[in-house]
Amino acid sequence: MNDKINFKLFKPFGSTLAKSVLPLDLIKEFQEDLKQIREDKDKIITHDWGNQLIGQVHGEYLITPELMLKWKGLFFDPIISGYTSNHYKDNKIESIKITSAWYVVQKPGDYNPCHTHVTYTNQGKGADLSCVGYLKIPDAMKPNKNSKEHDDTSGNVEFLEGSENMFFDANYKALPEVRDWYLFPSNLRHTVYKFDSDNKDDERISFSFNAIIIFKA
Repeated sequence: MNDKINFKLFKPFGSTLAKSVLPLDLIKEFQEDLKQIREDKDKIITHDWGNQLIGQVHGEYLITPELMLKWKGLFFDPIISGYTSNHYKDNKIESIKITSAWYVVQKPGDYNPCHTHVTYTNQGKGADLSCVGYLKIPDAMKPNKNSKEHDDTSGNVEFLEGSENMFFDANYKALPEVRDWYLFPSNLRHTVYKFDSDNKDDERISFSFNAIIIFKA
């Protein structure tokens, strides 16, 4: 992958988020990896990661490590390095470690409660940065029943921090599209709202990982 990796940093509140567009080859390879896991009677058991997470969703499966490491080097590391250097200009990064990485398969009515990534998937040091990327969005996704036109959260991801007042926004909502990728501090609270569809088998597929930043002494 020789293309320049573009990303933007933005601060909807105190914490900084990064957003980028996932490469098409990554989308293809991650989708194929998940397909193979779900079709393999052994892998669907060994890769099941749902008991480590709180998502009220159809399925959560570990990403094949070799594939995750490939795209860590090709795409994710440069953005994580840029994000980190923006905050720690005098520190040199020694390494970036992915502690866990998983797919999320969400069907109509599924949701992810408000949570952080600092306690649920790490036995040792808590994660520093986490992410969410979108591999598939249903064409037939529609607003939930009784959703309000002026504030429709159907299918949204929402990040929350602090208390809202006239000088401070406490939340940032976005309706994801395929290839959207967000990087954020692991202790930042966030939630994923349910979506509706006329097809009960529709799926929205995303992935996440947790990363630790190690600085040179």
